[in-house]
Amino acid sequence: MDPSLIEIIKQAVLSARGQGLTGSEERAAAEAVLMSMIPSLSPSIANLIVEQLYPFVAEMSAAA
Repeated sequence: MDPSLIEIIKQAVLSARGQGLTGSEERAAAEAVLMSMIPSLSPSIANLIVEQLYPFVAEMSAAA
């Protein structure tokens, strides 16, 4: 089963945090991961997806 978009973004953000990256860098890393996993995705759409889901990911990560 393929991971959901939120799971992909969550893992990318957690990995970025583990490397000491900040909020905007975390989002950029998540966008890069999305585009590498879905090659047909344009940068603007990847940005939109990450911007919409990032608050939920940040909330989930803070609760963990």
